[in-house]
Amino acid sequence: MRLGPALSAALLALVALAPSARATCGAEGCPFVRDAFGSAVGRYAFDLRYQDVTQDALWSGSHEVSLADVIAEAEPHSEVELFTHTRSWVGEGRARITNDLTFTATLPYVDRTHRHWLRHTPTFDPRFVDVWTFQGLGDATVLGHYRALHRQGWPTITIQGGVKLPTGRRHVPGETQNNFGFESTLEPSARPGTGSTDWLAGALFAQPLPWKGAMPISASVLGRWNTRGTDDFKVGDEIQLGLSGGYIPKSWITVFGQANFSAHGSEVSADPTEHAHTGMRSLFLTPGVTLRATQALTFYGLFQARVWGESDAATVSARSHWVFGTTYSLGR
Repeated sequence: MRLGPALSAALLALVALAPSARATCGAEGCPFVRDAFGSAVGRYAFDLRYQDVTQDALWSGSHEVSLADVIAEAEPHSEVELFTHTRSWVGEGRARITNDLTFTATLPYVDRTHRHWLRHTPTFDPRFVDVWTFQGLGDATVLGHYRALHRQGWPTITIQGGVKLPTGRRHVPGETQNNFGFESTLEPSARPGTGSTDWLAGALFAQPLPWKGAMPISASVLGRWNTRGTDDFKVGDEIQLGLSGGYIPKSWITVFGQANFSAHGSEVSADPTEHAHTGMRSLFLTPGVTLRATQALTFYGLFQARVWGESDAATVSARSHWVFGTTYSLGR
């Protein structure tokens, strides 16, 4: 594959981080660089992917802790996060309006199980566990990508801007439960939709490499500024950084690797019965592969390992994420 097509494919693969992470990957976010993952795409493209995230590692500060440690520090009758399993099916459409302007629109469907425990006793008692299992559409995201600077063989700079819309399901059955006289409410950030309109802005820098089959080295940043949503609840603002590269040994296969950093602030709840997640910072390493079945159809998969994390208070996190998907493109 010539460097020109490889550069174009890489730019399309790297122009968007996952801005609606909480709607698709659980409360802590999945900051992988998405889109076609190195596959060539046409003027229009449609993407469907499955994401699986299990948050079951109790984390405080910079290390994993035991449940007994978390319980010992928790306030009486407060909520202790135990487990969140999120399975998401994410549909995405992409349209190239001009050679420099592209829009993507993303809509997830979320299937989630969430558990937390109320600290009524100084040791764990399963009678005080509250469980929610629910499904629903998540919040849609629209993101524009404009190539502000590009010349053949030179670095390319793409600027991004967009919005997350409150299209997701904001309420689920039994979202407020009575646990031995104390209300326990499923926090809005754990529901399919947060009910807020959020703003996104970012940029991508891509440096082409001279070697045959080499994808460009790309660096990207995307910030999200959240407004108040359901129950006057505010999800913490977020920033995501990505560094990515890859190799195309054959025209039908792309092998890529990424380093991804995500940081989000603490949530703010106007209702004291609603749990608010703490601020967290995480670093991930993400190997992946893309296989081209036909000129228009590709399949991809990636594994994301969390290699470093830091939280402001005790929370629950995932050790790894899985993503599998397919892209169908048409037009040139």
